[in-house]
Amino acid sequence: MTASCVFAFGTGSVVVAQENDAEPDDGAVVVEDVETAMTLPLVEVPVGCEPWQLADVVFVGTVAARDAKTVRFTDITVRAGNEALISAGGTVDIRFGYDAQYVAEGETYLVGADQHPDLGILVSKLTQPPVDFAGDEIVGVSENDVECPEAEDPIITLNTDGSPVNFSIIDPMLAKRSSIAGALLVPFTVAMVVIFLLAMLRLSSQSLVSSLRDLRRPRRR
Repeated sequence: MTASCVFAFGTGSVVVAQENDAEPDDGAVVVEDVETAMTLPLVEVPVGCEPWQLADVVFVGTVAARDAKTVRFTDITVRAGNEALISAGGTVDIRFGYDAQYVAEGETYLVGADQHPDLGILVSKLTQPPVDFAGDEIVGVSENDVECPEAEDPIITLNTDGSPVNFSIIDPMLAKRSSIAGALLVPFTVAMVVIFLLAMLRLSSQSLVSSLRDLRRPRRR
């Protein structure tokens, strides 16, 4: 019996009928396997545009620890992507670079991470990369006759409600007010003490010199 293929266009899925040894009594085609086609993006990317980047893993996790450039997440719930990138203990380390200082310990974030092709580690960020200076105004930089739709960068870390993480350069400074005050007051105090000691030494030396001169002069009757 010859194999038959049935395509369903309305639902976006492809139904494949494989070869059947015996024909059913009513003459209908027996469907054995169903394969679902890949979901297409809502906005079609025209030919000539760069394909949109996808995150290797998207998860919700709580910050357990961090250092200067790396953040460790725990209590992870994978939303999309490859779950094998999460360790067996339910933790994962994400390289943020200098953005790691703005991630608060104990807070929960929605993280979209990508595996670095050279380092082999998961990376993410809090801010978008800066745009090239002058952009399209430079001849030949991004000349393209095709109007490409703008896509949001999926390799980014957000709050659990989808809002961007609120951070400021001044916030870490305000959090370490005592350290900053100590860094400013201690050198100032040391400098004032040194100036005072030098002034006292100068006065003492001048008094000593004056006393020696008085001793050398002959006494007048």
